[in-house]
Amino acid sequence: MTVKSIVRVATNNNFNCTAKEFRQLDQIAAENPDKRFFVNCNARTPKLASLLNHPYKAVITLNPDLKVNVKVADRAIAVSPMVAFYRVKWLPERPEIAKLIERVAAISPVVITMQRFNGRKCLEAHTDAKHYKFECSRFRLHGESLKTLEDYVDAHVKVGLPMGICDRAGLGCQGCGFCATLNGAEGAPIESLNLSTSGICPYNCPDCYAKALQKFLVGCGNAPIAYDKIKRNKKQTGQTKHIKDAQRKAA
Repeated sequence: MTVKSIVRVATNNNFNCTAKEFRQLDQIAAENPDKRFFVNCNARTPKLASLLNHPYKAVITLNPDLKVNVKVADRAIAVSPMVAFYRVKWLPERPEIAKLIERVAAISPVVITMQRFNGRKCLEAHTDAKHYKFECSRFRLHGESLKTLEDYVDAHVKVGLPMGICDRAGLGCQGCGFCATLNGAEGAPIESLNLSTSGICPYNCPDCYAKALQKFLVGCGNAPIAYDKIKRNKKQTGQTKHIKDAQRKAA
């Protein structure tokens, strides 16, 4: 059967690899045979090993707190047979992050996320503000620091290491395509699903976009997450200001 879409499970929370989550996902997957589901996990998730007992591929963030913990990374690498790709958050001038990327890329594709910061306080707690520029409501990697990352990735791809930068062109999920391609359905649209059995993410990663959105929604009197609904978010539909600005520049 042709795959009509790729569904990223736990886009706004964490797939904790519990039996209840797998049962719920099994039911939803059975009801949607034309969709391919993959799960989003934090490397600190205690039950990561459960991935080996189920058919769903995973994306695992190896340094969710912007620190490299070899023990935590080792646990995540142990389930590599069920990993579509590993995600690593990038910070400039952090050789331990580059070392982690190169180590993991030897066994599995790596997609690098350019960490964005909501405010200067969090930014300066983790890196030097000189590497970032405030635009579209966030501090984003720019200038020579951005070029350094792009050159780093290009050099390693040239020698055969499977790595890339998430949404490198700034055109959103459809302009990026890694989630679909690395799940064996190149060109397929990307959708999101947050399971009620997963609940609110128990982790508090630095300037987490999902947490910020949930706080805003609750402040407006709404529920923090729309559970158990397959839908496309603004990044997946290309509706954010940052994406629209990039589209105008590319035109």
